[in-house]
Amino acid sequence: MDIALRLPETAKIVQETFLYKRTLEFEVDRPVQAWRWMNQTRSVPDQSDWVRPEVAEAWRRCLEDYQLPLGNFANWQRSGQGVVGGDAQSRQIAESLADLGHQFHVFLKEAGVMLVLTAADGALLQALGENPFPSPFMRNLYEQNSRWSEAVLGNNGIGSAALLKRPVAFQGMEHFLSLLHPFSTVGYPLLDDSGELLAVIGLVADRQESMNSLFAFLHLLCVVLNTNLPLTRSPAAQARVLEKIPFKLAKRPPQTEEPAMSEQLAALVDKAVKLQQYKIPILITGESGVGKDHFVNLLKHAGPRREQPLIAINCASIPHDLIESELFGYEAGSFTGARSGGKPGKFLLADGGILFLDEIGDMSLDLQSTLLRVLETSEFTPVGGAKPIRVDVQIVAATNVPLLDAVEAGRFRRDLYYRLNGAQIHLPPLRERQDKQAIIHHILQRELAKMPNAQAIGICPSVIALIEQHPWPGNIRQLINVIRATLYTAGGNFITREDLPVDFVAELAKTARESEPELEASPRASQPGRAMTLEDWELYGIKTTLRACAGNISQAAKALGITRTTLYKKIDRFGLSRMASE
Repeated sequence: MDIALRLPETAKIVQETFLYKRTLEFEVDRPVQAWRWMNQTRSVPDQSDWVRPEVAEAWRRCLEDYQLPLGNFANWQRSGQGVVGGDAQSRQIAESLADLGHQFHVFLKEAGVMLVLTAADGALLQALGENPFPSPFMRNLYEQNSRWSEAVLGNNGIGSAALLKRPVAFQGMEHFLSLLHPFSTVGYPLLDDSGELLAVIGLVADRQESMNSLFAFLHLLCVVLNTNLPLTRSPAAQARVLEKIPFKLAKRPPQTEEPAMSEQLAALVDKAVKLQQYKIPILITGESGVGKDHFVNLLKHAGPRREQPLIAINCASIPHDLIESELFGYEAGSFTGARSGGKPGKFLLADGGILFLDEIGDMSLDLQSTLLRVLETSEFTPVGGAKPIRVDVQIVAATNVPLLDAVEAGRFRRDLYYRLNGAQIHLPPLRERQDKQAIIHHILQRELAKMPNAQAIGICPSVIALIEQHPWPGNIRQLINVIRATLYTAGGNFITREDLPVDFVAELAKTARESEPELEASPRASQPGRAMTLEDWELYGIKTTLRACAGNISQAAKALGITRTTLYKKIDRFGLSRMASE
């Protein structure tokens, strides 16, 4: 039986959905601010210029009709009461999708998107394309009969299209559920002659460009699913049509646990890849804990030696007596206790690949001399050996020590410094990174996903705020440790400030007192031994924002994510009315 599909006009929908422009007066990311406002107040923001009306109405349904829980990790339930397998008509649509040729599957893979088909009640019938999203949440969501309806996932392109019976799309923090914030979702309803919903076909992508092309692709699929058209059975015709869709190939970062790289990090990786092509030594600098070893893995997987070994050496931990045997290996019987078959050294193991010299600034002078000879000639002789061995190794060194200072102090050889410093890449500390909040929320979600009861855990917004405000002197390493300690030692399923490590809170309070002398002198924070309260932090935030906005109430309210009326009330409550213009 042919399925007559009623296809709404898409041009106006695409324009209204994705060309909702920001004004020059207000350049903050409005959906981000609006979602945080809703998360803190449990109410939909009434500022009409913060989010599209469709988003505000969807959030209102999530709060009032479905009463979905708020917090950075909402309580997602996979189970539902959907009809297993769908009805006969939806199964026919699923069969038509399965019959699509190789061209469509290649298009999905190269575009880096997932195609899903759900029944009218939101139960997943089919998922096409290789799942490019590594998170456990997304893996579970692509299991058969998982639920995509608004009542389960909050607003999303697929579930909202089923409810409204028209094409719908959401990007990033327009989604109610925080686990969908890294993604864009687009849904197209399939209707019969009487306007009844048969199924919903949708796309999920982890980037926000080329959204018009997503709509165009879905429109094409809806046409193809009318089985009278010969396009379904002609691979050549499919290829010609797909060429007309201006969708860029997905730029996939190296295979890591991170969903994506910031532009800043991606630029550094690209620079490192170019240096590898000419075998230029790379020196990575940065504070302890900024992720230098992780960056080396990124450049390895993105570069020309991705299929070759990566051998890491901690230069500070090699004993003096084992320097040569560790680096160059030894022949059989070369010394008492040597293995009968000998042992390859780090340089030989890294042949063709990358040798990562970590903590190079703490290397002993003996090791520096030994290493310099090999770097100059690319040859070494194993302990007890007679013939030199030539190797092809890309050298990458890392340090948290100012090497030039060590050179001037006589602790590091000047000739070795210039040999290693073919090109230098500096990794900024976490507190200075533009993508700091994205990193924090990614690690929160990643660590939470590892817990057996992840869906039952909620996090108080004030905890998220404290984590975002912390200066993180230990950088990403400290961040991971604090999050793990908080999650695994929490007293219940709702994490509050009391669950944070004591040293973390004390460190945050100390930093605030040092950076804000007038706050330290206030009665709330000046009592000996008294920890900072949430009210203290609220006062600090309001004062700092007012000062940054030069006393402009409108700008400060927008920056804080509150209304002007609310800000005036808080100014009166804290007695800040005379400070507003300071």
